[in-house]
Amino acid sequence: MWSSSSSSSSDGDDENIIIRRRRIFRPRINNNFMAEYEYNEWFRMNSVKLEYIVSSIGHLLVHHTNRNHALSHIQQVNLCLHFLGSGTQYHSIGDMHGVSKATVCRVVRNVTKAINEVLFPQLVRFPNDLVTVVPHFHSIASIPLVVGCVDGTVIKIDAPSINEPVFVDRHGNHSVTCTAVCGPTMQFYYVNANWPGSVHDARVLRNISLWAKMESDWRPIENGIILGDSAYPLRDWLIPPTIRNPNDAAELSFVRRHKKTRRIIENAFGILKGKFPCLNYMRLGPELTCNIFQACTALCNLARENDEDIMLEEFEF
Repeated sequence: MWSSSSSSSSDGDDENIIIRRRRIFRPRINNNFMAEYEYNEWFRMNSVKLEYIVSSIGHLLVHHTNRNHALSHIQQVNLCLHFLGSGTQYHSIGDMHGVSKATVCRVVRNVTKAINEVLFPQLVRFPNDLVTVVPHFHSIASIPLVVGCVDGTVIKIDAPSINEPVFVDRHGNHSVTCTAVCGPTMQFYYVNANWPGSVHDARVLRNISLWAKMESDWRPIENGIILGDSAYPLRDWLIPPTIRNPNDAAELSFVRRHKKTRRIIENAFGILKGKFPCLNYMRLGPELTCNIFQACTALCNLARENDEDIMLEEFEF
């Protein structure tokens, strides 16, 4: 409904009339009748895991307001996952869900924050029991005591307004650098996404909590090692392919086995960016981009877990 108010003036004109814009509520999509393949296509999750996400973080998304047409926690989770899984722009997601572009921005920020607060610490961590992890790594190329593979990747962003030069990476793009450790099934065990694109992978590793813990003699298992590429230094817990030009069969065999095992982290990054295409180019600021990357790694790990384990964990007494 249009409403107007006027103030009297000495000459009796209508220059001070204020016309308020009418509030338009567009119809919003109903996901209750989707087929299972549509859940995976839209939200990159099946219905069981989608319900688990809603039940885990829904209490952080409730709007305590008397205004009508406020988005429910279920609608907010669906909207955010649709954005992450499509990689399209805010206004396109808003048109599909019947909300404004500003609403999409707020929802993505709030939902990713809730995922990082609640789900990320539960899903992105070294397993408590590494009994199956080490043999699984060993079965790939017969390298013993491997507990993870580490590498860095860059996420392209728009040029930020603050400290713009430090975000220019070696390819000339504006980006942020994200470092991760993954296991043999390409689940992420550790993620750090707090550095601009110009920072070298080795410098990032030396300044994150994983380095400090491993240097202080903490290990996921006794004598456990992590494999990295040639950008990283050689430590007693970190093994890069130090042999540049192998001269004999033993050295050549080591380099080949190392490469075959370490490529798992590169495959994990490829699967992550394929599952959440928004990570291929984020038209957002560095801080939100890093938060979204962390949330996507948690969601990627959740997508790999069995539905039965999720249901047992949710309803365990």
